[in-house]
Amino acid sequence: MTGSDSVLLARFVLTRARAVGVDPVALARAAGIGPYALEASAGSVPGQCYPRLWELFERRVDVPHVGLRAAERYGMGELGMMDYLLATAPTVGEGFRAVGEFGSRLSGNRRVAVVAETDRQVTFASESAARGRGAEVAAQASFAYLTGRARLAARARITPVAVTLRERAPRRHGPYREFFGTAAVDFGAEVDSLTLRRADLDRPQHSADPGLAAVLRRGAAAATLSTPPARAWVDLLAAELDSLSDPAPPGPDRDTADFRAAASLDTVSLSDIARRLGTSPRTVQRRLAAAGTSWSRELANARRRAAW
Repeated sequence: MTGSDSVLLARFVLTRARAVGVDPVALARAAGIGPYALEASAGSVPGQCYPRLWELFERRVDVPHVGLRAAERYGMGELGMMDYLLATAPTVGEGFRAVGEFGSRLSGNRRVAVVAETDRQVTFASESAARGRGAEVAAQASFAYLTGRARLAARARITPVAVTLRERAPRRHGPYREFFGTAAVDFGAEVDSLTLRRADLDRPQHSADPGLAAVLRRGAAAATLSTPPARAWVDLLAAELDSLSDPAPPGPDRDTADFRAAASLDTVSLSDIARRLGTSPRTVQRRLAAAGTSWSRELANARRRAAW
């Protein structure tokens, strides 16, 4: 996966982390994101970072429905122009379609698209280039966000006809059924999808503003998702190398543990890291050179961190 995501997506997760007592700076660093993501209102991060944030966040809070809980605490404007494109549309359905049409301004790796529709219902799918647990939680959060926004804008308890999720069934289905308002939540599916009644999609939005919507659509049509700064790839590489080392426990065995951590980095190769990052060794080298560093320098830095 070589694309990028808006820094606003990363900040969405980091804001939720801080709200529940998880150190957002440490979380960002572990995901390969510099602390700039906590304050930046524009820019992007490498595509691997956003799903990794969700995966690490879930581990720290040990809650499989963390995406649902995060959406419940959503604040208007957190996702920038996309929030207002959705909110100012005349109907719920038009808002959803705006997200699908202009979603590439937030992410080059994932999108929400209509995959099936009848006179009575429409099915949206979350399509992502990412795989793994982080991508699954990101899809969960995306559907929770869309459902919550629809309910808020229409001032109605909109209940999906069905929700399918690629994630493995959790031990407790209750939080999912409670949030979406239906027992028709299926896990282990081939695709992440959300099916809504057309009658709900045709509901007018109380936040509709045709004039502002037109202005926003023109602005969104001209906007592009920026390329992550060169330094972002160094942060991502450092996080990947650090993940290969177990932190040394305190106590008399510290030296031995430090040696094991440093030694694990002796066997890693540029090809190994490129594969873990979903790219090629040449691309990794090119990105590091653009940031004024090199593979050998960053590997040496990681070994010093592991032995510290």
